[in-house]
Amino acid sequence: MNLYYEQPPYRPPTEAHSLLVRATRNCSWNRCEFCSMYKGAKLELRPVDDVKNDIRTMKIVTDEIKERAWRNGHGDRVDMVARANGLYWLNDGEVRHAFIADSNSIIMKSEELAEIVSFLYQTFPTLERVTSYARAKTLVKKSMEDLKMLREAGLNRLHVGLETGDGELLSIIQKGATPDEMILGGQKALQAGFELSEYIMPGLGGQEKWEQHARGTARVLNAINPHFIRLRTLFVIPGTPLAERYEREEFSRQTVEGLLREVRLLIEELEVSSDFVVSDHIANRYMWGIDGKPSLDRERMLKAVDSLISDTRESGEKYPVYSGL
Repeated sequence: MNLYYEQPPYRPPTEAHSLLVRATRNCSWNRCEFCSMYKGAKLELRPVDDVKNDIRTMKIVTDEIKERAWRNGHGDRVDMVARANGLYWLNDGEVRHAFIADSNSIIMKSEELAEIVSFLYQTFPTLERVTSYARAKTLVKKSMEDLKMLREAGLNRLHVGLETGDGELLSIIQKGATPDEMILGGQKALQAGFELSEYIMPGLGGQEKWEQHARGTARVLNAINPHFIRLRTLFVIPGTPLAERYEREEFSRQTVEGLLREVRLLIEELEVSSDFVVSDHIANRYMWGIDGKPSLDRERMLKAVDSLISDTRESGEKYPVYSGL
């Protein structure tokens, strides 16, 4: 029996223990100057039947692992047996979460994506959450009827890369959306009933434009008020247009202290009910402990940043760990 199923190359850290379903390949935009993912590859929309066959295969593999665990006396540790065999999506022995990849799968025809989501729930009745990446520009273009169709099919949460709310920086990094489009896309997602995670990039403004980056980002986030705000410190990755600008000395990497001051200003400017999540990615290793809800924990969060700034000065660490540069 052929038990092959296609797996995506990337997923959010929060989906580490999710069933990974590849509905599209690569990125529909693929022009962001800081990004090295999917370069040289074009968007491909996988046939619905192919995706459903993958889901069926995942169900066969899941049932086989569960049967093996019980047969060998480990029925109370199915998740551990699964992980020992390279399967990370069995939480307490059941499939609870699924992530639909690649980078912007909501670009599919809504009827087709809804069919895939519905089939996931039929195949894995224990599912509690199904998520996907989404571009703000795609959310703007989707009708509210289409978005509600996806939500009613069971797509719960969308991960959106805001990166920055500053219009000048959005243009420079070729994000393909304006601040107003970022706001509208986020608001439409919330209106349709999705949980919304917005990702931003400390350091994206370099040492010269950090303040406008922080203030502009806070303004957009305040207008959206997403469920989650997740920080992803900028990495200057070799081979990207951003790295080329850096090598030409047209972009200055932000220092650790500068990054912390940037995050501090963001926290000060935020007027949201969101959870503020920073410590779920290795890129943020220099700012552990800032997590919290700005509406409830602002003072504690600011004190944590101040303490980290003091520690940074004492350690003499100038730059965060970047990939290759």
